[in-house]
Amino acid sequence: MKIRARMNPGQKGTKKFVEKYCDALVCVRYRYDTQKRKQYKTVEIIVSESDWVPPPAKYPDSTLVSLKRGGPRKSDSVLRWIALTC
Repeated sequence: MKIRARMNPGQKGTKKFVEKYCDALVCVRYRYDTQKRKQYKTVEIIVSESDWVPPPAKYPDSTLVSLKRGGPRKSDSVLRWIALTC
C-alpha cells in the first residue's frame, strides 16, 4: 500500500476532518492499494496529552571526550567517545 498524499490540517482535502477533530487532527493520509484497487483515507489524531520528563543522560558530559578523526580530511569534524577508566 502506497501513500500518495499526506496533508496537514488546513490544506485542501482536510476541511471536513478539521471540522470534526479540531486541534486533535495531526494529518490526513491518502493510501492506495493497487492489488485490491482501493483508496483509503486515514486520519492521525491526538487522543491524550500529558506532561513528560525525559530520562537522565546515560553518560554525563564529564565522561565524554572529543577525538579528531584520523587521516587527511577537509572538515574538522569531531567524534564523541566515552572515556573508560580501568
